[in-house]
Amino acid sequence: MPDWLNKASQKDAQKEVPSHEVSSLEADERALEALPESADTFLESETPQTQAPSTSVVAGLPTASAPTPPPVPTDEVTVRVEKIMEDGLGAYYQNLPPEAKLKFKQTGEAAAVEISQMVRALKIKVRRVLRLLRDWLLTIPGVNKFFLEQEAKIKTDRILEWVEARKTELSERP
Repeated sequence: MPDWLNKASQKDAQKEVPSHEVSSLEADERALEALPESADTFLESETPQTQAPSTSVVAGLPTASAPTPPPVPTDEVTVRVEKIMEDGLGAYYQNLPPEAKLKFKQTGEAAAVEISQMVRALKIKVRRVLRLLRDWLLTIPGVNKFFLEQEAKIKTDRILEWVEARKTELSERP
């Protein structure tokens, strides 16, 4: 193939579709693909290795700020519940303002702890789980309430499926 023809076909492949011709679904998918993989792990607590000690400068001298509290030790049940909860919400979390991120994260962690206690006991109160997830998701400002309720229902169903699988797994053990 001649070099000039190869370059022409590369230019055609690189042409972008005008923004007025792209559907909102395609635009959302492109934005989601452009996000880093770590965007979906906002509920997990940071490990001490990734945290840098924060310092501030007072009168030209660096001073150490208050130490950050050590991360709460989490077990496999809590981690699994958090993974289910945060699945697909990374893009929304990244677009939140800092105050809303803090409230969203704190509410989510509290909900995850309560749900994981129910999972460990293998006694799930479906209405309570649904209410916890719905209240947590409703802290996201500017997102359709009905979409958030649907997400809460989907996440509740995934947790229930996992608990049922966990029950059968535990009953089959000698």
